[in-house]
Amino acid sequence: MAINYKKIVKSPYFWLFALAVANLLIALFFVRYPLELNGDSPSYLGAMQIIQGQDYDHNLYGGETEKMLKTRILTTPLMLYFSIAAGQFLGGGYAGMFFINLIFYFLIILVFYELVKAIYQSHKVALIASVLFFANYCFTNYGPTYRTDIGGWFFFLLTALLAVNYFKTRQKKFFWLAILASSVGVLFKEYGALGLTTLGILILFLPLTPWQKIKELIKTAILFSIIPVLYYIFVYLKFGFSYIDRYLYAVDATILNTADPGINWSIILLIKVLGWLFLAGWPIFAYGLYQEYKNFDLKRFKILLALLPASIAFLAWPGLTQRIAFIFVPLLSMVSAFGLSKLKNKYVIILILIAYAAVGYLIRNSFLPWDLLKVINF
Repeated sequence: MAINYKKIVKSPYFWLFALAVANLLIALFFVRYPLELNGDSPSYLGAMQIIQGQDYDHNLYGGETEKMLKTRILTTPLMLYFSIAAGQFLGGGYAGMFFINLIFYFLIILVFYELVKAIYQSHKVALIASVLFFANYCFTNYGPTYRTDIGGWFFFLLTALLAVNYFKTRQKKFFWLAILASSVGVLFKEYGALGLTTLGILILFLPLTPWQKIKELIKTAILFSIIPVLYYIFVYLKFGFSYIDRYLYAVDATILNTADPGINWSIILLIKVLGWLFLAGWPIFAYGLYQEYKNFDLKRFKILLALLPASIAFLAWPGLTQRIAFIFVPLLSMVSAFGLSKLKNKYVIILILIAYAAVGYLIRNSFLPWDLLKVINF
């Protein structure tokens, strides 16, 4: 059977993945940061070594090593186990983790595309939003690398997609799948549970009686809790470590850490983090908000409103960094994309997207000295 190349090239999915591949290659080979073994990366390898009963560096984080590694086992177990499994074939834990993150890289782009398309009913808006999403420097810095964030981001967006489909179709299969995705996702990274917030708010918007809504919310919370609670009990019994210990450790490492006050909570830091988070995208987002107001749609407004609490949930965490705040980028990207889609000249849209991506690449490239990166709190 002959392959219709013209039809393939015209498909928005072809351009979605072609641009995603180009972005990945630029991130890995021209932007220096993603594949450096720094930050949290060594802690994941240490946690994998504990799981496998191997020796590990007991002085990795000084006197806090045990707490740090137990934190990884508590919060990212499925990512650790999948990385171990992949590493058996690829030569080690780091290689396995990168491979799993590479799979998530393409899956999350597809899921985000489908989420935007479900909300705006437009391939054009979905494609523009996806470029704004995956060309964001935080995504390339902390996604296809030796960390676990992208797994949580993926399940957050997958749960949100399933929740939106449930809200629009009322098909129960999407309700059950959304709960399952969130319940499994939280064991990849805490972000994975955030989509449940979107599901809960959309349930409140359904044409049900107050009592029916309450029963749905209680059912959702109970079903979501089964898998993670059982795992957390297992960790506490085996390691004597709970989520309370994890949160207090985070407070000690951020708010109470006078030796390193760089990520302590403050309004100035929030402005700085959010400013750099979307940087060249903020003017586009402002235009997107204007277009949302000008082309107001009540159902779409409810969905965007349901996404908002999860998107700004990073405000509840004791430390404030761009990596944690990245969960805001999906919402920023889709609203911005709606605004860009209203421009009549497609070449203007393309130039704006190129400029946005270029700014993101340059932020992390060698053109910016490391001292400056510290000043802007990366």
